[in-house]
Amino acid sequence: MEGKNDKIQIYHVNLLKPYQQRLERVNLFVNGGKENQECEMDELAIPYSVSDPKIYDFDRIKADSKLEGSLSLTEIESIKQVLGRHQKIFPNDPFKTHLVEHDFEVISNKPIRSKPYRTSQRQNEILKSEIKRMLDLNIIEIGQYDYASPMILVESPSKDPRPFIDYRLLNANVRTQLFPLPKIEERVEKVSASIVEAKP
Repeated sequence: MEGKNDKIQIYHVNLLKPYQQRLERVNLFVNGGKENQECEMDELAIPYSVSDPKIYDFDRIKADSKLEGSLSLTEIESIKQVLGRHQKIFPNDPFKTHLVEHDFEVISNKPIRSKPYRTSQRQNEILKSEIKRMLDLNIIEIGQYDYASPMILVESPSKDPRPFIDYRLLNANVRTQLFPLPKIEERVEKVSASIVEAKP
């Protein structure tokens, strides 16, 4: 990619590691008296992290990506080995992460609503099936809010139709969050003018 002074910069991704959630530290004390014998087992359950294994099927990935038409058998086998080592990162179906949350502030308290776009019966069926698929994968949830943005279907000759949500009106009413960074030149000058004292 082009960087400063029109120099070519190359960025490498050296490690692909899935996120591993650590077990919660729980201090459990159980009294052996008769009162605690009647308590439910759920009350004594230790909250271990529940792993959600993702379905990995290379044959499906190969068919959906049409690898046989553009790669040789050796290259396909090489990709299979790489994806096999990192199969938790490359599932067949998309999933929702719990690691990142996005927070934004709207300019006005007035709810922002947009009318749905007009679509054909064929497009409606595709949108309904995609919505059902995302509901089954727990990516989205049913809710009733004052804000509404229209969903559109993007179609291209070489790709499957993909649903998108037009957030342009909402984005136009979102307050811009600015996080100014200090100038590196000023920081370097401040450090260079400092006096470092080393104690024996």
